[in-house]
Order: sequence, then C-alpha cells, then structure tokens
Amino acid sequence: QYVLPPRQELEDMARLVAVCRDGEEDFPFLARQIPLYIDDTLTMVMEFTDSVMNLDSHQINSSQMKQFVEHHSMLKQQDLNNAMIVSSREMFSALSQLVPCVGCRQSVERLFSQLVESGNPALEPLTLKPIGVLSVTKACVADANKLYNLFYFHGGEGKADKGLGLEKDKDGGAKRDSRCYVAFYFGPFQSPSRGSWMDVWELMSQECRDEVVLIDSACLLETLETYLRKHRFCTDCKNKVLRAYNILVGELDCTKEKGYCAALYEGFRCCPHEHHVHVCCETDFIAHLLGRAEPEFAGGYERRERHAKTIDIAQEEVLTCLGIHLYERLHRIWQKLRAEEQTWQMLFYLSIDALRKSFEMAVEKVQGISRLEQLCEELSEEERAKELKQEKKRQKKKNRRKNKWGFDMSEGKEKSLDEGSLESVERSGCKACGRPEEQGHVGCVEVVVTNNESTTSCSCPDGTVPKVKKGKADTTVQPSPKIRHLTLGKINLTNVG
Repeated sequence: QYVLPPRQELEDMARLVAVCRDGEEDFPFLARQIPLYIDDTLTMVMEFTDSVMNLDSHQINSSQMKQFVEHHSMLKQQDLNNAMIVSSREMFSALSQLVPCVGCRQSVERLFSQLVESGNPALEPLTLKPIGVLSVTKACVADANKLYNLFYFHGGEGKADKGLGLEKDKDGGAKRDSRCYVAFYFGPFQSPSRGSWMDVWELMSQECRDEVVLIDSACLLETLETYLRKHRFCTDCKNKVLRAYNILVGELDCTKEKGYCAALYEGFRCCPHEHHVHVCCETDFIAHLLGRAEPEFAGGYERRERHAKTIDIAQEEVLTCLGIHLYERLHRIWQKLRAEEQTWQMLFYLSIDALRKSFEMAVEKVQGISRLEQLCEELSEEERAKELKQEKKRQKKKNRRKNKWGFDMSEGKEKSLDEGSLESVERSGCKACGRPEEQGHVGCVEVVVTNNESTTSCSCPDGTVPKVKKGKADTTVQPSPKIRHLTLGKINLTNVG
C-alpha cells in the first residue's frame, strides 16, 4: 500500500542537522525543518533538502504550461488568493479519502496540528496560518511558472501517489486491504536490520553524531544487566563484568585491577560527575564497536551460560553491551527519521493536491462550465449521433423496399382501397327490383316528384318501359349510358314538363 523504497538516495532524504538542547520551543527552525523526537533526553532537527522544492529546474510541457498560464491570468487577484486557501476541514476530509491507514492519518493530523501551533515554515512554499488554513507564499502565487511546477511536477498524479504512498489496484483505486508499509517496516516492534545504522549515520551532522555517541551511564547499566540475565552469567563472572563496567564509568581505579587491558578502552572517555561516557565518533571505530553486537541481532549467540573469568574478558563483554546499546539507539533514530519523513511527505503532497483542486475549481467557475456539464454535453452528443444513425437506417430500409416493389407502400394501400370500393358497388345489384347486376344491365334511377311521392323506374331487360311505383306523374327518366354500372342517388325534380 505504501510505496517507500527501503533505500532512497541519500541526497533526496531528510537530514539531521542539529540538536534541540534547550527544548524545541526556543529553537529557531528554518524553512523545511521540523523537530524529531527520539526519547525523553534527545530531540533532533530534521531538514528536507532544497531539491525537493526546486521549482525552476524542471522540464516544462509547453502546451500544458501555456494553458495553465492562460488559466492563471484568467483569474482576478482576489479570486486567485481565495483559490489558494484550503481549510483544515477540507484537508482532513481529503486525508480520510486518500490515506487508508489509521496510524498514518493520525500521524499526519498530529504533524498538521503541531505546525499550526508552532508556526514553523516546515512546508515552504506552503504556509499554515494559526487559524488552521493552508495557503501558498505570495511569491509563488504571483509566479505562474513556479505555481505550475508546484502543482503538476511536485503534485502530479504519479508524484502525489508516490508521496502519499498509495499503490493503485487494477481499477485505479487505492488498495485498502494490504498492510501499511510504514507501520510494517518502521514500527516499534521491528528488530534492527543490518546496515540501517550506516544509513542514518551518513545523514547526521557532526553535532548529531556527537550527541548520539554520548552514552548515559544508567542506560548502559540497564542494557548490561539485561545481557547478563540473557546469557546466565554465574555470580563470579557477573561481578567481574560489573567491575569492568565501573572502571569504564570512572567509579573504580583501573590500576588496582589485575589483568586490566587499557587498550580495550581506547576511544572512550568518561565523565563521572555527569554520569555519561563519550565514544569516539569516527565511522571506522563505530563500525568496529557495532560489529561486536551484530551477532546478538543475527542470532549467533544462543541463550547459554557464559563466563568471564578474567577482567579483560569482562571488558570485552562490556564493549559488547556498549555496541548493543549504540546499535539500538541508532536503529531507533532511523525508525523515527523514516516514519517522520513519510508523514511529512504525506502532508506535503496532500496539501498540494488540495490546493491544485481548489485552483481548478476556481478556473471552472470563471469559465462557466464544469467537468460534469462537459460530460453531460458529450453524452447528449453521443445520443444525438445514435438517433441520427438509426433514422438513416430506417430511411435506407424504406428506400430499399420502395425500389424493390416499384411504388410506395402508402400509394399501394390507397389504390387497393379504391378498387375495393368499386367492387362493392358492382356487387350491390339493382335497388329498384333487387336483381343483381349483369353484363348489359343498366342501373335504375329513383325519381322523386313534387308531391312528395317517390317513384322508382327499372330498366332491366325484361321491361321495355320503366315501371312507376305509386305516383300520379307520368314522367319517365331514361338512364344515360354514362352511368352504367353506377348507382345514382336520389334526384329532386322540381320542374317536370
């Protein structure tokens, strides 16, 4: 989940530059410096290198840079200043969404609150105001090039994911079911690993090295007693080892001890009044001293009974305990340094990501169109294109059917309806005599006279003169050949004669 390589390049890592002797409250922290708490007696100052924030030495994507400059100039100064402000509430909301590990989230929240309270410029060019508001320095806001590098080089998607320690799954989301890398490798229960002391030793200033090799006598005695119990020294041998320890811390005169080897204690200087021992801080000397303790961590020594019959052998056992104590101290510093470095990176990249999103939202507000609206417009265009395609397919199918039959289907339907009406007329027969139509049969004509009495004449073949039903009028109407096979409606004869 958290992508932090076990060995980073030394020039890219945070360094330990000073020691807070009078408390971190009175120490004048510079840009990108934060206190590193080691134990109750030791607090160091860790500093992040300038290469992390070199905003002018990176290659720039010309087209993307040009677009960013246009957006930067599009915003008014007041709108730009408002866009470069992110509240603590927004920060913690983004933190809960991007960082799945509870322990890492708590560490980031702790560092954020610590920087708000102290006011140290630890995130420069980002600033944290006493009210808990995140912003950017005025010089960086005014310079579009620096702001672009901050947002899209240091805070780009790949850089931000690496800084936040996020490992993407196949769907592009952060994995939430894997174990936290920082908690696993730099947790308090991890045993010291070989070579870790050299990493942190190279990252220390001379002041920090001198402070690390300053061994408290009481702490050394505690380590010595644990070592004696582990290997079950007999009473006489245990007393020999304790006498060798007292010689080292200056509580016994070495000249009175038979078999004492002064060469074994070369490189050590005791301060009886201050109850501590100074160890030579040369790298080769430290490596030789830690080499004595390495079998203890590698499992070379089993828990078996050991002896120290002479004082010089007892001195060597004391040196082994010194190496164990110094090894554990350096490993503790290495753990604290790496964990705090990861916490700072999380807070830094999370802040850049929040500021970049705030800037992009301000640009979208000025442009009057949001990404959601653009997406809706694209979807609408796709729907219109799909409908147009379907309409073309329907028209093409219709034209193909028309070309196949030689006429339009609608016209064919009207023609069939007209033919059906004519056929029904032919089959209806004579209305006067009820005789069906035959070839050569002339249709009948119904004559209505003025005295409201209707007559019906028949022109069937069996009668030469049409018959008149009920009527006093002698008027006869001969059918015209033009109306053959047609049934005429009623004719009102108002003037007959």
